[in-house]
Amino acid sequence: MDALRLPFSDAGEGAKIRRSAAELLTGQSPDLVEDVLLVITELVDNVVQHTEDGGELRLSRDNGTVLVEVHDRSRSFPRLQRQDLRRPGGRGLLLVAALTETWGSRPTETGKLVWARLGDTG
Repeated sequence: MDALRLPFSDAGEGAKIRRSAAELLTGQSPDLVEDVLLVITELVDNVVQHTEDGGELRLSRDNGTVLVEVHDRSRSFPRLQRQDLRRPGGRGLLLVAALTETWGSRPTETGKLVWARLGDTG
């Protein structure tokens, strides 16, 4: 199993996070890599937008399955919003749900962990 852990504190670190993730995913299908990078972007951006302390990305791959985990110190859990074309934003988790096999969140001792599992179907 290959794994990566990267702390982040602001949106400016997104490009570095995506580069590191893409390196870890070398050898996976391009479609899977693209989907994982998009999920990472959405989950990291949610932390940056909705918390003050940043967080930590954990990424692991094992036998064609990729697990994305984002930890932050907030106790506020993400909620899947109904699509409303009149409301700006709020579609990130809809995208995460569409791209992943499964996703969810759980409390931790210091906040919460939001995770998503993706598989290589190609």
